[in-house]
Amino acid sequence: MNPNPFYIGWNKGWTFLFFFEGATPKIEAKGFGTSLTTIIEKGESPYQSADRLILKEQINRKSRYYAWLRSINHTDNFSDSTY
Repeated sequence: MNPNPFYIGWNKGWTFLFFFEGATPKIEAKGFGTSLTTIIEKGESPYQSADRLILKEQINRKSRYYAWLRSINHTDNFSDSTY
């Protein structure tokens, strides 16, 4: 068991740390080679903040992945043509 009582693992591959920086509650997510930090909004639970943080990162990763696929498909079309 982790000594930090606010440490949870969820969304397979991500770990979360809830902490205060000054008087501002924050959440840090680590996983898949990246570390993300955001504040916990007023009226929002730490679980909702974690979900919002990971959803934003998953959307960014999916967007980069599909952009990469488009670039590969685009370059393949040019390599088939002869000049």
